[in-house]
Amino acid sequence: MVGHFDLAQNFTAKWEGGLSDDAADKGGLTHYGVSLAFLSDLASTSKNQQWLIDLGVYPMPVSKETIRNLSKTQARAIFRHEFWDRLNLDSLPVQMAVLLYDAAVNSGCAQSVRLAQRGYNTVGVGSRLDVDGKLGPLTRAALINNNSVDVRQAILDARENFYRQIVARNVSQKVFLRGWLNRVEDLRKYVESL
Repeated sequence: MVGHFDLAQNFTAKWEGGLSDDAADKGGLTHYGVSLAFLSDLASTSKNQQWLIDLGVYPMPVSKETIRNLSKTQARAIFRHEFWDRLNLDSLPVQMAVLLYDAAVNSGCAQSVRLAQRGYNTVGVGSRLDVDGKLGPLTRAALINNNSVDVRQAILDARENFYRQIVARNVSQKVFLRGWLNRVEDLRKYVESL
Protein backbone atom coordinates (compact mmCIF):
# COMPACT_ATOMS: atom_id res chain seq x y z
CA MET A 1 0.00 0.00 0.00
CA VAL A 2 1.29 3.45 -0.92
CA GLY A 3 1.59 5.74 2.11
CA HIS A 4 0.17 9.23 2.31
CA PHE A 5 3.60 10.86 2.04
CA ASP A 6 4.33 8.83 -1.09
CA LEU A 7 1.04 9.94 -2.66
CA ALA A 8 1.95 13.55 -1.94
CA GLN A 9 5.56 13.25 -3.06
CA ASN A 10 4.63 11.47 -6.29
CA PHE A 11 2.53 14.46 -7.31
CA THR A 12 4.97 17.11 -6.13
CA ALA A 13 8.04 15.45 -7.68
CA LYS A 14 6.31 15.47 -11.07
CA TRP A 15 6.01 19.27 -10.90
CA GLU A 16 9.35 20.06 -9.31
CA GLY A 17 11.31 18.53 -12.18
CA GLY A 18 15.04 18.25 -12.66
CA LEU A 19 17.84 20.81 -12.83
CA SER A 20 16.91 24.42 -13.65
CA ASP A 21 18.63 27.77 -13.41
CA ASP A 22 16.12 30.41 -14.47
CA ALA A 23 17.36 33.96 -13.88
CA ALA A 24 13.85 35.01 -12.79
CA ASP A 25 13.72 32.31 -10.08
CA LYS A 26 14.56 33.94 -6.76
CA GLY A 27 15.69 30.59 -5.35
CA GLY A 28 18.52 30.30 -7.85
CA LEU A 29 19.81 27.00 -9.19
CA THR A 30 17.25 24.29 -8.38
CA HIS A 31 17.41 20.50 -8.59
CA TYR A 32 14.39 18.28 -7.93
CA GLY A 33 12.72 21.32 -6.34
CA VAL A 34 15.55 22.03 -3.89
CA SER A 35 16.86 25.53 -4.56
CA LEU A 36 20.25 26.94 -3.72
CA ALA A 37 18.62 29.59 -1.50
CA PHE A 38 16.49 27.02 0.38
CA LEU A 39 19.33 24.54 0.94
CA SER A 40 21.76 27.30 1.98
CA ASP A 41 19.24 28.54 4.52
CA LEU A 42 18.59 25.00 5.77
CA ALA A 43 22.31 24.33 6.19
CA SER A 44 22.87 27.57 8.08
CA THR A 45 22.66 25.80 11.46
CA SER A 46 25.29 23.27 12.49
CA LYS A 47 22.59 20.73 13.44
CA ASN A 48 20.97 20.85 9.99
CA GLN A 49 24.34 20.92 8.25
CA GLN A 50 25.33 17.73 10.06
CA TRP A 51 21.99 16.13 9.15
CA LEU A 52 22.58 17.01 5.48
CA ILE A 53 26.13 15.62 5.62
CA ASP A 54 24.79 12.41 7.17
CA LEU A 55 22.25 12.30 4.31
CA GLY A 56 25.19 12.44 1.86
CA VAL A 57 24.57 15.98 0.62
CA TYR A 58 27.93 17.49 -0.42
CA PRO A 59 29.98 19.61 -0.63
CA MET A 60 29.44 21.87 2.37
CA PRO A 61 29.07 24.77 2.62
CA VAL A 62 26.22 24.65 0.11
CA SER A 63 27.17 25.74 -3.40
CA LYS A 64 25.89 25.29 -6.94
CA GLU A 65 27.90 22.07 -7.02
CA THR A 66 25.95 20.81 -3.99
CA ILE A 67 22.69 21.43 -5.84
CA ARG A 68 23.95 19.72 -9.01
CA ASN A 69 25.05 16.66 -6.96
CA LEU A 70 21.68 16.32 -5.20
CA SER A 71 19.82 13.07 -5.86
CA LYS A 72 16.05 12.50 -6.06
CA THR A 73 16.30 10.39 -2.90
CA GLN A 74 18.03 13.20 -1.01
CA ALA A 75 15.50 15.78 -2.23
CA ARG A 76 12.68 13.49 -1.12
CA ALA A 77 14.24 13.08 2.35
CA ILE A 78 14.76 16.83 2.69
CA PHE A 79 11.17 17.55 1.68
CA ARG A 80 9.78 14.92 4.04
CA HIS A 81 11.77 16.34 6.94
CA GLU A 82 11.24 20.04 6.22
CA PHE A 83 7.62 20.01 5.07
CA TRP A 84 5.69 16.79 5.75
CA ASP A 85 7.11 16.05 9.18
CA ARG A 86 7.41 19.69 10.26
CA LEU A 87 3.67 20.15 9.60
CA ASN A 88 2.81 16.69 11.02
CA LEU A 89 0.75 15.95 7.93
CA ASP A 90 0.22 12.30 8.87
CA SER A 91 -2.47 13.60 11.24
CA LEU A 92 -4.58 15.05 8.40
CA PRO A 93 -6.84 13.29 5.88
CA VAL A 94 -4.79 12.36 2.83
CA GLN A 95 -6.41 14.95 0.56
CA MET A 96 -5.68 17.81 2.98
CA ALA A 97 -2.18 16.51 3.60
CA VAL A 98 -1.41 16.42 -0.13
CA LEU A 99 -2.74 19.99 -0.57
CA LEU A 100 -0.68 21.40 2.27
CA TYR A 101 2.45 19.46 1.35
CA ASP A 102 2.55 20.56 -2.28
CA ALA A 103 1.95 24.20 -1.32
CA ALA A 104 4.64 23.97 1.40
CA VAL A 105 7.23 22.62 -1.02
CA ASN A 106 6.34 25.38 -3.48
CA SER A 107 5.91 28.31 -1.08
CA GLY A 108 6.95 27.31 2.46
CA CYS A 109 5.15 25.84 5.46
CA ALA A 110 3.65 29.06 6.80
CA GLN A 111 2.32 30.12 3.39
CA SER A 112 0.84 26.66 2.86
CA VAL A 113 -1.09 26.92 6.12
CA ARG A 114 -2.22 30.50 5.39
CA LEU A 115 -3.64 29.32 2.06
CA ALA A 116 -5.54 26.54 3.84
CA GLN A 117 -6.84 28.98 6.46
CA ARG A 118 -7.97 31.48 3.81
CA GLY A 119 -9.67 28.80 1.75
CA TYR A 120 -11.41 27.32 4.78
CA ASN A 121 -12.64 30.78 5.86
CA THR A 122 -14.21 31.50 2.46
CA VAL A 123 -16.46 28.44 2.69
CA GLY A 124 -17.85 29.46 6.08
CA VAL A 125 -18.38 25.96 7.48
CA GLY A 126 -17.34 26.81 11.03
CA SER A 127 -15.64 29.40 13.19
CA ARG A 128 -13.23 31.59 11.25
CA LEU A 129 -9.59 30.71 11.58
CA ASP A 130 -6.85 33.24 12.22
CA VAL A 131 -4.77 33.48 9.05
CA ASP A 132 -1.50 33.19 10.95
CA GLY A 133 0.32 30.42 9.08
CA LYS A 134 0.34 28.15 12.15
CA LEU A 135 -1.09 24.65 11.91
CA GLY A 136 -2.27 24.75 15.51
CA PRO A 137 -5.05 22.72 17.11
CA LEU A 138 -7.93 24.87 15.78
CA THR A 139 -6.69 24.86 12.17
CA ARG A 140 -5.81 21.16 12.32
CA ALA A 141 -9.27 20.29 13.71
CA ALA A 142 -11.00 22.47 11.10
CA LEU A 143 -9.17 20.70 8.26
CA ILE A 144 -9.80 17.24 9.71
CA ASN A 145 -13.49 17.85 10.39
CA ASN A 146 -14.19 19.68 7.12
CA ASN A 147 -12.37 17.60 4.52
CA SER A 148 -14.98 18.33 1.88
CA VAL A 149 -14.67 19.01 -1.84
CA ASP A 150 -15.83 22.59 -1.23
CA VAL A 151 -13.14 23.31 1.35
CA ARG A 152 -10.40 21.63 -0.69
CA GLN A 153 -11.37 23.56 -3.82
CA ALA A 154 -11.48 26.83 -1.84
CA ILE A 155 -7.95 26.15 -0.60
CA LEU A 156 -6.81 25.69 -4.20
CA ASP A 157 -8.65 28.88 -5.20
CA ALA A 158 -6.71 30.72 -2.46
CA ARG A 159 -3.49 29.29 -3.90
CA GLU A 160 -4.36 30.56 -7.39
CA ASN A 161 -5.09 34.01 -5.94
CA PHE A 162 -1.75 33.95 -4.13
CA TYR A 163 0.08 33.34 -7.41
CA ARG A 164 -1.85 36.09 -9.18
CA GLN A 165 -0.93 38.48 -6.36
CA ILE A 166 2.77 37.59 -6.74
CA VAL A 167 2.60 38.56 -10.41
CA ALA A 168 0.62 41.74 -9.63
CA ARG A 169 3.37 42.81 -7.21
CA ASN A 170 6.27 41.75 -9.42
CA VAL A 171 5.66 41.44 -13.16
CA SER A 172 8.99 39.60 -13.64
CA GLN A 173 7.31 36.56 -12.05
CA LYS A 174 4.68 36.40 -14.80
CA VAL A 175 6.90 33.91 -16.63
CA PHE A 176 5.96 31.34 -13.93
CA LEU A 177 2.21 32.05 -13.69
CA ARG A 178 0.98 29.60 -16.36
CA GLY A 179 3.04 26.79 -14.80
CA TRP A 180 1.79 27.59 -11.30
CA LEU A 181 -1.83 27.64 -12.46
CA ASN A 182 -1.39 24.41 -14.41
CA ARG A 183 0.06 22.78 -11.30
CA VAL A 184 -2.97 23.86 -9.23
CA GLU A 185 -5.36 22.55 -11.88
CA ASP A 186 -3.55 19.21 -11.96
CA LEU A 187 -3.64 19.10 -8.15
CA ARG A 188 -7.42 19.70 -8.19
CA LYS A 189 -7.86 16.53 -10.24
CA TYR A 190 -5.25 14.53 -8.33
CA VAL A 191 -6.65 15.25 -4.87
CA GLU A 192 -10.19 14.38 -5.88
CA SER A 193 -8.97 11.06 -7.27
CA LEU A 194 -7.55 9.97 -3.88
